[in-house]
Amino acid sequence: MNVTPWTYRLLVVCLFLTGKLEGQSLNFNAVVPSSTQAVFQVDVPYPTADKPQSKLWYMEGAWWTILPTSTGPSLWKRGRKGWEEKKNVRKSLATIPGRADVWANEDAITAVSVDPKELVVFRLIERRIFFRKTWDAEILARLHPPVGEGEIETATIAQDKAGNWWVAADFGDKVCVWNADQNCHIWSSPIVLADGINDDDISLIAVMPEGIGVVWSDQNRQSVRMRIHLDGDSIEDWSEIVTIEEGNRTADDHLNSALSADGTLWLVSKNGVDLEGKSQFVLRVRSPGGNWTNYPYANMNPSKLPSRPIIVTSEDPSKVVSAHSVYDSKNPYLGEIVFGLIDTTSTDILTKVTSIVSPDTTGWVGVNRVNDVTGPKRPFKMGVPWILLCSDKDGRVYELNLTMKLEDR
Repeated sequence: MNVTPWTYRLLVVCLFLTGKLEGQSLNFNAVVPSSTQAVFQVDVPYPTADKPQSKLWYMEGAWWTILPTSTGPSLWKRGRKGWEEKKNVRKSLATIPGRADVWANEDAITAVSVDPKELVVFRLIERRIFFRKTWDAEILARLHPPVGEGEIETATIAQDKAGNWWVAADFGDKVCVWNADQNCHIWSSPIVLADGINDDDISLIAVMPEGIGVVWSDQNRQSVRMRIHLDGDSIEDWSEIVTIEEGNRTADDHLNSALSADGTLWLVSKNGVDLEGKSQFVLRVRSPGGNWTNYPYANMNPSKLPSRPIIVTSEDPSKVVSAHSVYDSKNPYLGEIVFGLIDTTSTDILTKVTSIVSPDTTGWVGVNRVNDVTGPKRPFKMGVPWILLCSDKDGRVYELNLTMKLEDR
């Protein structure tokens, strides 16, 4: 048979749609060849924000994401035809804020969505009705901060090894947590872990080998700090404050974390130095024994300004991935997304840095900067595509297929 170029392209697309191209080398860019082209769009700006939150997970052989819309959260699945929305979920959750942090289990998705004065915990459960699958959405709780002045900027959620649920959030100058048992219906009043932070500071919650840790930035004290709750202790029984690092403007409101299978906690953060030739980021590594080591990296240069780092571990302990935005110093609306492998033995810390998404400047009007990378909380699985997402001001969502770039090396 005489195979023309157009016939060949059709065969590739058909193979993709029938699943023949699934596996580690699966690449949605086989259908959308340009990394500058969005895979879908919602009607709010930068839907993959914000910095400590995770909106992406892998389940049942596919990637999923919960992203905000103007009416509430929306659920999307990366299938053989690309990203498709499960529209009944948006209708069920239309009364709550859209911007959420996600905790994914095998049988249910639990998330916390953020309003300046309220947090809403909700759950999605997949049901099978004969040969059709659908999602049931349930609002579990509405959490409120302590009495006082301030607003909630962001929140994160986690389930400890004992099965209990935790939500952490900043509120004005305070760092707060809420707790619930395994059923996730009855929640505690807010517990204040710290106060006197800057209104611009944020926190995150992370599962640790011995329990739960809450990390926060404290720009007023130029420090990054943490408190730990041990599994089995009273919900109000927390460790004293641990100072991870202090001084030299080491704190800014950019935090993201991931846990390795060996119990190592990886934390990436931006500092407040903002000087040419100086490191903009700090990788903070907590060993399974509880010792912290800080690694500055990502120097600012005259034309490239690194910002908003995230970190993801993998089932391969030798591969820990970090990605971040890079702004153009002459035009803050022009930038790209880069990623690399963490190597604490290298002076650069982030190695094999590769640009993976950059804006399409065709018809460019100066407002289409890509930003706000989001990734999964759990380690990347081997043998499946390693996917991250980012977005722009017009609500376009871009897919970052790291597997393809890693395979090219």
